[in-house]
Amino acid sequence: MTQTNDLNQSLEWFSQLQKIMRPVTTIKTEDITISLEQFNLLHAITTQREEFTPTKFAGQIGVSKSMISGQISRLLRAGLIESIASTVDRRQHNLKLTPDGVKVYTSVRGKVVDRLNNLHDDISKLM
Repeated sequence: MTQTNDLNQSLEWFSQLQKIMRPVTTIKTEDITISLEQFNLLHAITTQREEFTPTKFAGQIGVSKSMISGQISRLLRAGLIESIASTVDRRQHNLKLTPDGVKVYTSVRGKVVDRLNNLHDDISKLM
């Protein structure tokens, strides 16, 4: 019976966590809606100290390169980033924010900080 109670408790906690997470996953402005994952990518590109490559980023956050590729494709189509051939290795492409990308990044950064702080508080209450 304790396994059932433990499972019920865990599933209840998971349901509450999903309710908390749902509103955090997308950020809307007047012009665009981006996912938290896309914002994370914009942030990584913005704060890079050297040439930014998708493979490096995927390794840093622990996801597959194919998952990052989908996010990159959406940001490229939205005109928020551009792909530039590497000066070191022409087979590699580095990513850079476009002027529109900088504008979106700057306009949603504060919202993301607020949402993540609220998320931290809400998760702390669940613990």
